[in-house]
Amino acid sequence: MAKTELIGLSKEELGAEIAAIGEKPFRAKQIWQWIYNRGVTDFEEMSNLSKDLRLKLAEHFTISRPKIIAEQISADKTHKWLLEFADGQRIETVYIPEADRGSVCVSTQVGCAVGCTFCHTGSQKITRNLTAGEIVSQFMVVRDVYH
Repeated sequence: MAKTELIGLSKEELGAEIAAIGEKPFRAKQIWQWIYNRGVTDFEEMSNLSKDLRLKLAEHFTISRPKIIAEQISADKTHKWLLEFADGQRIETVYIPEADRGSVCVSTQVGCAVGCTFCHTGSQKITRNLTAGEIVSQFMVVRDVYH
């Protein structure tokens, strides 16, 4: 049985997945908070869930990030990641710091028609759109570093 990736599911979709394994709807809210508020990728860390439930979640689901192939931080503190998804396709995600906040540039496709020379994604021809989970997981990589 293939496990379902939880990153990128809407709250409603997460609720449906949790209900499908026989759990009460409020569990979805707890899991959502662990994933997005705390950045947890291991069910074992979800300490307000029973051990049995954590094992059950691990049997059915995953919480993953793309593989970081390379990182680069420039003099102005702009942080770039070259990320690889499960199918081997690569894109670039960038965090641009500002005085009172930061901006995140995420890719929505493998490849880009704009062709910016400073961006890995722009150096590739468009081959496919990214899934919601792949788009959200880019932000989660940045969140892991800057939270």
